[in-house]
Amino acid sequence: MPLLSNERLSKTVADDLQRKIISNKLEVGDQLPTEPKLMEEYGVSRTVIREAAACLVSRGVVDVRPRRGMTVRPPDGKGLAESLIAQLQMSKVSLPQLLQVRTVLETAIVKLAAEQRSAQDLERLRHNLKLMKAEDLDRHQAIKVDLEFHDLLAAATHNPFFNLVSRPITELLYSIYINKSGYMSFRSLTSSEHTSIVHAIEGKDSEGAAASMQKHLDRVGTTVEELLAENDGEIG
Repeated sequence: MPLLSNERLSKTVADDLQRKIISNKLEVGDQLPTEPKLMEEYGVSRTVIREAAACLVSRGVVDVRPRRGMTVRPPDGKGLAESLIAQLQMSKVSLPQLLQVRTVLETAIVKLAAEQRSAQDLERLRHNLKLMKAEDLDRHQAIKVDLEFHDLLAAATHNPFFNLVSRPITELLYSIYINKSGYMSFRSLTSSEHTSIVHAIEGKDSEGAAASMQKHLDRVGTTVEELLAENDGEIG
């Protein structure tokens, strides 16, 4: 039997640990065994265990912290978001292509949200609208509230996969908006568009919600281009 390389060993260990996390139903924050215990269990070197840990971190399965080792992390799509940012920076995909995907995804989300939303979902969306209109928000807070709105829409579908798929795009947009001073000039328009979407969802008008989202995202596409122009088109 041929010897396995460290890379293949680390992937094997990572795959097995991931299966155990799932089968043992470990909760977010639960700790995995220490490096020495894992080295003994799998009969591999410290290097292999650390490479396996890095693999699980990249998959968004665990966090690694000093003196705590590996802990189960919540599924948030952050790793995919970082990958998307890198792909954009390396010109592997274009921003218009990404925004096109976002439009298809979010128009589907609002249709389902209009059909599936609960009273609690509506309460959260209305609270978000109220926060967005607050006059004392700084740019960081305004962007957070803006993007949280889209997370709330995904949650209102009651299909957790929508959150996992849409969150990376949200993370990417945050990285674009946060350093752009011009963002605040669009806040009142964003608030108005979000309000139209919520009104349609309140009335269970799925087609109206989709039309309002389409209008919103068409405008956002132009806005993002303007914001990127602030710093010669650099992202982040």
